[in-house]
Amino acid sequence: MTLNLNESNAGDRQNGAPPIAAQSPILRGAFVHRMGENPEDERLAARFWKARGFAVENLEDPAERFSRRPDLLLSQDGKPWAYCEVKTVWRHFWKVHILHEDHEEVRTEQSGKSVEERIGGDLVTAGRQLHADNPNHSLPNFVVLVNRDSEASFEILGRIFTTPPPQTKRGLKARRDLMEYEEIQRFRRNVDLCLWANPGSNGELLIEGCVLFNPCLRSLAEEIAGLRGSKLIPLEPAA
Repeated sequence: MTLNLNESNAGDRQNGAPPIAAQSPILRGAFVHRMGENPEDERLAARFWKARGFAVENLEDPAERFSRRPDLLLSQDGKPWAYCEVKTVWRHFWKVHILHEDHEEVRTEQSGKSVEERIGGDLVTAGRQLHADNPNHSLPNFVVLVNRDSEASFEILGRIFTTPPPQTKRGLKARRDLMEYEEIQRFRRNVDLCLWANPGSNGELLIEGCVLFNPCLRSLAEEIAGLRGSKLIPLEPAA
């Protein structure tokens, strides 16, 4: 019997989540490949920026299942202005293919990660992709999170950015928590603007919240997001 495990981010879509056989972690020794982001959400984000006066260039190769580059390059007056990475926030599922002698068994399993871990993982990946094309942070870096997860919320995103470092440093989980905390701090240093959005029924993004790490962009954030008060959270970049 051969086991081939392919991971995909195919969760809580508007037409429902796929059937779940069981909640389980990734099996040791299994082949895992994470599929690309949701192309529809990348199109929604591109449309969002174009409506606000930016020219948008797609940087990803659609033939690649996994990209190390950010999704979009935003330009104004013919000059590159900012990079943007789009992440779909949704439940993580795997398709498991088990090859028997006479047939192939296919089932879907769900990750047991918490919503905080899922969003944190998306932030870490987004930060790394932006760094790949903008290593010196010479242009602003934007992240757009499109929420398709019923458990996720803008309030949870805010807590992730303001959670203090773990006090305990012993044990595997403590080391893992510390590594994720350091990655989130790196995100805060390298990302200028993080938008939390919901997909609207009219084919547009509905911006629910904004976390701003670059105070120089506050007026821009207020203009493009149309947000004030508690829905626009200014945070200092990490030291």
